[in-house]
Amino acid sequence: MTTLQRFCDDVARIFPPVAAVGDEIDGIPLSVISALTRLGLDPWQEAGRLSSLSNREAVEQLARLIAELPGLFRPLDEAREIADRLIQLLPGHGTDRRSTPQVQIPALPRTSQLWVACLVLAAAVLVSAFLHGWLPFGIGSP
Repeated sequence: MTTLQRFCDDVARIFPPVAAVGDEIDGIPLSVISALTRLGLDPWQEAGRLSSLSNREAVEQLARLIAELPGLFRPLDEAREIADRLIQLLPGHGTDRRSTPQVQIPALPRTSQLWVACLVLAAAVLVSAFLHGWLPFGIGSP
């Protein structure tokens, strides 16, 4: 698989091909990826930015972008409907965020952290002593 194919697959996962914002003059569907690119925006960055916003704010911002598209006249209400459909495709907007399992890494107790620090320090001292010949079996010994 080439880099370009991987790129297209990744973008298609973020905005599936069915994510069209409208039709071109010749009737060909205009994908949200092409629309964002025409506006000079990176589709990945824009998807990440929109995913971090509340649903309402993401819909409003994407609707404004759709309404600004050159060559496609969309009233703001129609752009909002399209944006609402597209925002539901983004990770974290189409599903309930509370249902996503959260992974927590348990922290080491303070006594364990102290022991780990002591072991690392002791290992560093031994390696230094070995390399500088301070041990009878080190590199510098006869």
